[in-house]
Amino acid sequence: MHTLLKFLFIAILVLWLLRMVVRAALPYLVRQASEKMMGQARDQYQQQYGGQYRQARPEERRSPEGEITVDYVPPKNQRVKNGPKRAGEFVDYEEIK
Repeated sequence: MHTLLKFLFIAILVLWLLRMVVRAALPYLVRQASEKMMGQARDQYQQQYGGQYRQARPEERRSPEGEITVDYVPPKNQRVKNGPKRAGEFVDYEEIK
């Protein structure tokens, strides 16, 4: 009986100490792991996009809200003048309410 009490006391003491150590060490270990992962992601980004600073792609550029920008203006074609003649048959319609 004395041995069982001694074993339980030691087991509880060891588990309590282990819990205290884990509470103290776990935030440090998680921080180290996250910093390592962020460093790897930063290195991969720099390899893929070539440096820390880069020009934004046209679709990534942000303009102030309400401002309109045109990224592409199609060239003027001379064939557009003949468009309605070749467009086909147009049918007039009357809207019925």
